[in-house]
Amino acid sequence: MKRTVFHAVRARSDPPLFRILALFFLVGGGAASCTRGTIPIVPGGALLPSTLTAAAGVTRTPIYFFTPGPGYQFPYAVFGIPEGSTLTMRQVAGVSGGELGELEFDRRGVTLTGNATNLGSSTWVEVTGPTGTSGWVSAANLTQDVPADAFCADPRVPPLIESLRTSLAAGDALGLQALVDPRRGLAIRFDWWDPEVVYAPGQLSELLTSDDSRDWGTQPSGGVIQGPFKEIVLPHLSEAIQPDVVAACNQTVTGPILREARWPSEYTNLNYYALYNPTDSAESEYAWSTWLVGVEYVDNQPYISHLVLLRAGI
Repeated sequence: MKRTVFHAVRARSDPPLFRILALFFLVGGGAASCTRGTIPIVPGGALLPSTLTAAAGVTRTPIYFFTPGPGYQFPYAVFGIPEGSTLTMRQVAGVSGGELGELEFDRRGVTLTGNATNLGSSTWVEVTGPTGTSGWVSAANLTQDVPADAFCADPRVPPLIESLRTSLAAGDALGLQALVDPRRGLAIRFDWWDPEVVYAPGQLSELLTSDDSRDWGTQPSGGVIQGPFKEIVLPHLSEAIQPDVVAACNQTVTGPILREARWPSEYTNLNYYALYNPTDSAESEYAWSTWLVGVEYVDNQPYISHLVLLRAGI
């Protein structure tokens, strides 16, 4: 039977070639399967000595959880809704509130009225819909709307990505915790089609050593994937710290694959970096891996929020 081989797929919003801070990523050759420019992470390059030091050196604004005020009135975008579905605006906060309208899965430029309320462990915010009508949605289904061009040009993001690599290489869980979204925590997909496994910010300090077992989804063959992060995810994530890793902004860079590989549609309005680890010449051409690193802005400050693994699918 003939096997269909796909190559690098999907570029989000067709951003321009990557304008990246050269201090951390030097421009070099591209991955064999990608026709666009890529940025290799150079061996012996400027690795931060400590992710805690890096985090301390960044000026962070106070976190006003979805409470607009002077200087904090950012536009938002719909998040976490799969393609083909919509986010329901409700007359009052809560899932029992009457339906008022719908926001498409990729809707951007959503504005907040400033009204918010907590219902149990969830936060609901009032937004202005496309027709000018105000309604309520779950705050978990919104993310700060950062244009792709602005994200790829943000000089704070390459150090953030490099600090992720540094913390993983050093086994620095506290450093990793300092880089992660303080509102959403860290969501991981072992394969892009698998469900999210979410770690709250307070759980990250023990992430690299914890024996806590999670359900990571299923293999392409149908087998269940279960176990702690350190046994299931960390061995694959360590491939993202190899010296020949290639980084690309808002592009899903891959080697040859036997099935589709993409940034999940639920994350359409979230920017990301691809960390592509090419195959060694002595290995199979399918022995590559790519980690897509989602970056969410909280009060205009970038944080790592999502990790998605792409593989050849053998």
